[in-house]
Amino acid sequence: MISLTTLPESFWGYALKTAAHTLNRVPSKAVESTPYELWRGRKPSFSYFKIWGCEAYVKRLMTSSKLEPKSDKVIFVGYPKETRGYEFYHPSDNKIFVARNGTFLEKEFLSAITSGRKVDLEEIREPQEEVPIVLEPEQRDQAIEPQIAQDIPRRSDRICNPPVRYGFLMSDEGDVLLVDQGEPETYLEAITCPESDLCSKP
Repeated sequence: MISLTTLPESFWGYALKTAAHTLNRVPSKAVESTPYELWRGRKPSFSYFKIWGCEAYVKRLMTSSKLEPKSDKVIFVGYPKETRGYEFYHPSDNKIFVARNGTFLEKEFLSAITSGRKVDLEEIREPQEEVPIVLEPEQRDQAIEPQIAQDIPRRSDRICNPPVRYGFLMSDEGDVLLVDQGEPETYLEAITCPESDLCSKP
């Protein structure tokens, strides 16, 4: 997401938050419905979704004169949790703010991405006819067949041990079985249990 925008890599947190927001509202193969439907009990709305990193114009709240621009050019960076609206980054002020409305330049963003895309094309060559080489009997004995060097992939003989932080520490000292005997459910069970004398002491 970040590589398609002009934003610096320090905005990775906003990109991750927006990706999680989007993934919670789209279906997957693992569950029949979306996570949003499971939490809220209703289908999500997609009408407010915008392309992350696209430029937008947001209206200024106050202007000091009539000749100043009425809106600022900003970059969309996410959806706020607490309120409705959008999070925007103002590059000249180096600030992030929340606004309810904005004019998003999504078409310009998409056309800039597709026009700047590089496509590697293979060169089409016409097949050349092979001319057979005829060797005389004296040259056949001296002819050496070219050896084809085959690159065999080199495999490491090291044993890969995953770091301890990826799993639990295992020890060979012994196993412990913890059994929950439960609390007594009736008054009669509470009086007759072996720990009943501990409960009656003040």
